[in-house]
Amino acid sequence: MANIYSMTPKRNREHPENDLTSDADYANLRRPEPHSFDELADQPDPLQIAEANRRSTRQAIAFMVISLVASAVFAFVLALIMRLMGGPLCESGEATWLCSPTQRTIWGLLTLIIPLSAMIGDAVIMVIKLRRYLRWRAWMGIFWILAFNFMIWTINNIQLILTPGS
Repeated sequence: MANIYSMTPKRNREHPENDLTSDADYANLRRPEPHSFDELADQPDPLQIAEANRRSTRQAIAFMVISLVASAVFAFVLALIMRLMGGPLCESGEATWLCSPTQRTIWGLLTLIIPLSAMIGDAVIMVIKLRRYLRWRAWMGIFWILAFNFMIWTINNIQLILTPGS
């Protein structure tokens, strides 16, 4: 007698509509119910939907990593440029990157551009994914990470701008 478990297809090869135990994306916006046979025939393949959902998660993670790295790299390059420009604090021999109160203010404001843009961009992409009936929960999770990143940059930069200059 053949083993019944050896005859069942592998889980990753099974069509998603038959797999009732894995991530069902229950939070996705439901597609409208078809009212005719043509509408039913025009429905996307569940396998393609499952791949699009996985792709959405990978895109969200890549967006987060790129946003966080871009924030740090932009801030470093901008500080390096301002250090090379020089100023009264650098000429007096102090070990500082931002050589004047004006540079501190400019750096503090410019370094908020990428974290703010990434947070707003993530929110827009999340709504687009929701309206396209795709996985949006990963984008919501990334939104909170990017919101935290923006808050950290903002709090640090406000302290830097408000610090009395020498």
